[in-house]
Amino acid sequence: DKRFEQVDKRFEQVDRQFDRMMTFMWILAAVFGGLVASVIGFALWDRRTTIRRAREETLEYLEREGIGAEMRRLLAAMRDLAKEEPKIARALQKHHLL
Repeated sequence: DKRFEQVDKRFEQVDRQFDRMMTFMWILAAVFGGLVASVIGFALWDRRTTIRRAREETLEYLEREGIGAEMRRLLAAMRDLAKEEPKIARALQKHHLL
């Protein structure tokens, strides 16, 4: 009878140890999931910030160099030509410029 009690105690110890191990695994999984979510969030934020800054710098450069005004005049000339030339009109429509 005592042997059964010892076996029961040992099973209870193993059950408790298994429960602790499972709890630890859940905590570990939660920490890992949180870290992954944080890294992905940071990467997306950094990407958006970098793209926004690059766009601003590009627009500043274009305005500073006067290329923006030249491109607007060129596009206006192409639109005028498109009124008489169907090939130019199709090309501008294809690129959503007309």
